[in-house]
Amino acid sequence: MSNTNEPTTPPALLTFGGFTVPAGCRRILITAELEPSNEGSLIQPTGFPDLGPVLYPDPSGKNGLICLIESEASMANRLEEVCFDNKYIGSLKPTFAGLPYLKAETKKEFTTASTIDGHRFASDFLADGEADFGDGKKKLATHIKDKLKMSADGGTMPVANIPNIFPLVMGLDPMSLIHGFQISNKQIKFVGLRLPRALSASVVGFDCSRVTVPGVKFNVGQVDSDSGQAIFQKARITAKKIEVRFSIDVGLLASLRLDGVGENDQPGPHQSARLKLLLAIALWKVATFLDLLKHELSLRTECKLRIKRNEAEVAPRFSIEGTTSTTGDFGYETIAATSLTGDNSLITTASLPTGRSPLTLQF
Repeated sequence: MSNTNEPTTPPALLTFGGFTVPAGCRRILITAELEPSNEGSLIQPTGFPDLGPVLYPDPSGKNGLICLIESEASMANRLEEVCFDNKYIGSLKPTFAGLPYLKAETKKEFTTASTIDGHRFASDFLADGEADFGDGKKKLATHIKDKLKMSADGGTMPVANIPNIFPLVMGLDPMSLIHGFQISNKQIKFVGLRLPRALSASVVGFDCSRVTVPGVKFNVGQVDSDSGQAIFQKARITAKKIEVRFSIDVGLLASLRLDGVGENDQPGPHQSARLKLLLAIALWKVATFLDLLKHELSLRTECKLRIKRNEAEVAPRFSIEGTTSTTGDFGYETIAATSLTGDNSLITTASLPTGRSPLTLQF
């Protein structure tokens, strides 16, 4: 006789490409060990003129100097690029058919898109653009102010309406909920319409040593020049170990209001489907980026990396933090090959506004 009082296991948040995000998951950590694929072991890390690369001692004292090879900001751009069919205009691959995003044009000339503009909704090109959002043609900034019941100057609004920004953004560009956004421009001055990154990543080196490489620029005489010969130095590093690290903040995404409020102030009917879509997109981005690293990915001329080979345990690994903690191999190849479109797909079941892939703003 079965015990009807036994606790039941809550359903998983998502199963996508063979990967399951369990109920109660707060964060997914994914790591992969990398190695240089170019000749030699010198690496050109991220840096700026006169500042050079970022190196700092490991607080634990175990890994010598740690070097930031690729920053979170740069990795955010790279994780968006894996979605592009044409990165110069920000158009998305066919697997994202039906997913909303914004494109700005002036006299049929492309200007920017929400998928590539660093300021996203804060961009004046997007804020000043006009389109029909379903209630008549108006500027994007006006549409946002109307939906949030903001003052005409965009300076004040009921604080209780702040959570309504997330379903609004979900219908304009869901990618912004994964990579973060801030709405602040000359038309919307209210402080607080922002979201941090739910998907963050970086590439770091351990037990690093600084290496100075000489360089020279000189003119051979084809043209008259007073520059003569310039000798300079280039900052490079060596690293005993290199890792790419990803973090998906499941708890943050699960806390957002992604649909309107339903009966009795309960989440709207599309809340669960939209959360699944965002989680699947984040997993797909990570998996597709790792799929590029399987062979080689050139971050810079002297920074070509790939997943480490010829070792016993080199497969990318995941760690789930939450009610229960699990670890294992991250099957990135299967996830990267899983489509988000089709009948009963995650994009379809999310019930997002139609005709917005993209929605063209004119100004």
